[in-house]
Amino acid sequence: MSATSAIALVGGGPRGVSLLERVVSALAERADPDATRIDVYLIDDVEVGAGRVWRTDQTRELCMNTLADAVTLFTDDSVQMVGTVRPGPTLYEWAILAAHAEAPDARTAEIVAAIPAPRRAGFAEAPVRAGFASDYAGELGALRPESHPSRSLYGEYIAWALARVIRVAPDGVRVHTRTGRVGAIVERGGRQELQITDAEGGATEITVDAVVLATGWLANLPTAEERQLSASVSARPALVWVAPGNPVDQDLSRVPAGEDVIIRGLGMGFFDTVTLLTLGRGGRFVMDAGAAGGLRYEASGAEPILWATSPRGVPYRAKTLYGSLPPRAPQRHLRAVLDAGLSRPIDVEGLLWPAIRKDAFEAYYETLHRTRPGALTGSWDQLRAAIAADAGDAESLAAAVAPFVANSSDLFDLTAALDPSRRSFADPEEFDTWVAAFLADDLREAERGADSPLKAALWSIGSARQPVSLAGAFGGFDAATRRGAFGRLLSIGGMFGSGPPAFRNRQLLALHAAGIVRFLGPRPQLSITDDGFHVTSARVPDADLTARTLIDAWMHMHDAGSSADPLVRSLTDAGRLRVFQVADRNGGLGATGGIDIDPDTGLLIRSDGTLDPAVHVAGIPVDEVVHDTIISPMPGTNPTMLRETDRVARSAVRIALRAASVSPPVPLARSSA
Repeated sequence: MSATSAIALVGGGPRGVSLLERVVSALAERADPDATRIDVYLIDDVEVGAGRVWRTDQTRELCMNTLADAVTLFTDDSVQMVGTVRPGPTLYEWAILAAHAEAPDARTAEIVAAIPAPRRAGFAEAPVRAGFASDYAGELGALRPESHPSRSLYGEYIAWALARVIRVAPDGVRVHTRTGRVGAIVERGGRQELQITDAEGGATEITVDAVVLATGWLANLPTAEERQLSASVSARPALVWVAPGNPVDQDLSRVPAGEDVIIRGLGMGFFDTVTLLTLGRGGRFVMDAGAAGGLRYEASGAEPILWATSPRGVPYRAKTLYGSLPPRAPQRHLRAVLDAGLSRPIDVEGLLWPAIRKDAFEAYYETLHRTRPGALTGSWDQLRAAIAADAGDAESLAAAVAPFVANSSDLFDLTAALDPSRRSFADPEEFDTWVAAFLADDLREAERGADSPLKAALWSIGSARQPVSLAGAFGGFDAATRRGAFGRLLSIGGMFGSGPPAFRNRQLLALHAAGIVRFLGPRPQLSITDDGFHVTSARVPDADLTARTLIDAWMHMHDAGSSADPLVRSLTDAGRLRVFQVADRNGGLGATGGIDIDPDTGLLIRSDGTLDPAVHVAGIPVDEVVHDTIISPMPGTNPTMLRETDRVARSAVRIALRAASVSPPVPLARSSA
């Protein structure tokens, strides 16, 4: 060993482990991989090899929103990157391989035989922890490719991936794991000193040459409303406010049983919170063919009465039950616009939204024609041509297709789909009943799988988020577009494409029937009195409730400009980190919530516009810069995260080897962002 250098990876969840795998891969490509000793530190403040969100000690009632066979941490031939492909199993394949290794049977043998040999070989490179298969026997026995795994199962997969990369690392690479929180990075003598505090308050320091921050979800300073809420609650000790956050980290023990509780937010945080306050408090669901959704809830008596509200007033739609992984949305019109090339700033409202709407109409009527050909009065080709010739707004598209549809009940009402609660309601009871019917109707559509015209149209809109996001990476949208047309696509697409597993909405219907969950109305207006939190709805007459407890069931995206994270603040104060800005239509610049980085390497852009020599950022804190960083990597899709981790890891390796005064490995050129 002629020299020594070091790399620190801050964040030990899936992205941190992927970064480590890509670091090891880059170092193994060198002609003499053991010529330099590289110390690599993987640091996490909760659980190294799972991270906070996926930690393995959490309740198994919380599940992933992604399908088991659509999750991987390993590269394949679809990934556009410089580094070497090193295959490994998907989460589903790994779980079945692990179950088969401990207790083989005919079912697992058949599944294992169908797994591609390179992925099976990757599995064989490291053992699964002793007792894993028996600990998860119930879940593994029921697991299918389209299952929604528990979050802790994903944590086990990440931990195994970490063990694997450590085992296959060249002799010159030493991996060290540390549990603690990095509060600051100080540049001393050309090296980087990481100041780490452990759970007991003990302080340590690690000195390295390159750093990658893969910290995931970070906290922001309170908003103006949150400061007001906090002050009001402090002045009224009888009130309980559960502030926004990861549900498993929120203190729900303070939520009283049997009392009315207001819960704001009807997205994924809502479903997690409801699960923790029902199943997590001893309730249970039982099969009941006569009940809406096929389930009946048996209460434990420890549940609160949850009054739910949000700007739209309705929960996210259930994921479609395809019986397999979801199909790829064709998006013929959107892809044609993107492939033709776009000048920046991209006109999302004028160019992309019309194409997105056309694709949704085409998906709807193609599915209707396939499942019920008699529903159309003209030919499919004529209807398709009418869609293509239209300007692409919802009203004109509806008029263009109407002559081709025999029954008005078969028409696609995009306006209603985008805002289903935008109608008149007589009173809160009517609204509450309507939401339950909306959920039941949506579940019936979900159960139709690929034969639901409505779900095909909505899936097309939800799927548009990724290609549009990638087209606008690194400043492709101006500030107004980010707030407007692009922000609207992310919001609407989330409701259509990132909804809960269908079983969660079945459970929600059972909870509604049991009187545990009620729906207050859209566009809530909150005030605080000495009696409690008072909520009304702007769209439902007489919707009026006062309760002692308020739960905010969502997580904020990180905002670099108002970050509460000590490390982000320290780097900002040192001039090493700045907020990513985009053009404003007034000729100035508008701030985003993202951290400004170099597209080629992921290195921080300092406040003076120069490149930081050592510190990189990857993942969620740069989502508003890179885009599409939140979704777990899916095999065969050229996933953003794996391109990112390869690109950033190779930059960190190059810096570390330069510090050791040796030649870098294979070229570290930029791959597609």
